[in-house]
Amino acid sequence: MLSRLIARASRLWTPGPLRESLFYALGLIATRAVSLVMLPVNTHFLSVSEYGRLEVLLALADVGAVVFGLALPTTLSRFVGTAEGWDKRREVCAHIYAVSILTTVVLAALGFLGAGEIARLLPGNPDATEVRLLVVTLSMEGILGVGLTWMRIRGQAGLFFSVSLVRALLFASLSATLLVSGFGLKGVLAAGAVAAVAQGAAVSVIVLRETGVRVRGIDWWPLTLFSGPLLLSALAMFALGSLDRWFLADAVGTAELGIYGVAVRLGAMTAVLLQPFHMWWFPKRFIVLYEPHGVPRSAHVVGIGLVIIIAAAVAVSLGGPLVVQLLTPAAYHPAIYFIPWIAVIYAVQETSSLLELGSYLRKDGFIPLATNAFGAVVVVTLYWLLIPRHGVEGAIAATLVAQVARTIVVHLVSQYYKRLPYAFGRLGLVLGVAALTTGASFLLLPTYWVFIGGFIALPATVGSAYVLGLLSPYRPPAEDEAAGEPV
Repeated sequence: MLSRLIARASRLWTPGPLRESLFYALGLIATRAVSLVMLPVNTHFLSVSEYGRLEVLLALADVGAVVFGLALPTTLSRFVGTAEGWDKRREVCAHIYAVSILTTVVLAALGFLGAGEIARLLPGNPDATEVRLLVVTLSMEGILGVGLTWMRIRGQAGLFFSVSLVRALLFASLSATLLVSGFGLKGVLAAGAVAAVAQGAAVSVIVLRETGVRVRGIDWWPLTLFSGPLLLSALAMFALGSLDRWFLADAVGTAELGIYGVAVRLGAMTAVLLQPFHMWWFPKRFIVLYEPHGVPRSAHVVGIGLVIIIAAAVAVSLGGPLVVQLLTPAAYHPAIYFIPWIAVIYAVQETSSLLELGSYLRKDGFIPLATNAFGAVVVVTLYWLLIPRHGVEGAIAATLVAQVARTIVVHLVSQYYKRLPYAFGRLGLVLGVAALTTGASFLLLPTYWVFIGGFIALPATVGSAYVLGLLSPYRPPAEDEAAGEPV
């Protein structure tokens, strides 16, 4: 009902892409609002050490999500993008959905059987029950990844919004109830498992009604050739995203890791704020690229995404410290000093994801594997050198250097396969405005009041992008000439 009301209202004033992004934005705002509400609940009922153990398990969840997901969402969008007509695209989805179901069953069984051994190998001393609860959640990754990507391809943003919101509300209500009842960390993990299974069942009903599931006729070799390297590539990205938690658990202990975990939760909002754009653009980027004027239009759309990233980093850097002070106990307040740097790390990471289009145009996934493996080697080397001596500060420095190095390589390689005319000169000016105003806010204002700088920094950043023409809709050359404007 709520999604239908929003859809009716949005049709009155928004075109298709903007309407879809509006739904994604509303969904993310709602789910992240639920997450922020849960932050003081979690930090109240979980000790700093327990929160640190949760970070260790969430790092396992990150690598587990890669394994269970098998890069199938990206594979789906890539193969759908080259299929002709919606009948063929539905067939592609039916085949890939079958693969996700088969692999889910196998991997879930292996995860349950090996839970005890996995728990023994992890730092922070988690137990087998905690690992098994996490396996239940992870077992839905492939099914949800394919199903939700198909919804985005089809422009079913309203359904996407509904199932995502219901999962967030179900998780929050169950988690809070179990925490209050004294179940601690296991309660949080159990709530996540129930919510994931419920969302997986709902998504399966929706997608299977439209595409069905088809095992016969699966062309395994092209799927394996594309998704196999992407799976290894995503595992390499785990090193850049979550491996630092395992290094830190041994170097500084779970208490300081818990503080770092709170900072990461808020710094990650930089990536979250890009997600409405990301959800609309990524499943359709290959389709758009091969349309008339696809190359310049793709570059223009990516430019809009980069402006969103810059603005998001400014907002998180200046607003994050206030959120920590308002929503968490004093024991977590040292996280304030890490948030701006983590926001920058996520901004660089998301920049790389927008610039990597050319890397996926081959029929295999070896280029993303090579670039991500490069980043993984750099970051693991730096973790080994810096974390034992400098702790959390060393982890942040290592991750930032590795992300910047990887982004440069990704851009150069992607441009080799498909040259896109990005407006880096104008984007650089916007970045300069953002950096100057954000830096001045931290230099001139007390930590508690640094968020006030956002009332200047954000308008200045977005305003400069607008003045420079980075936020205007793309107009093909023919329309420019018809309007009497220079191309």
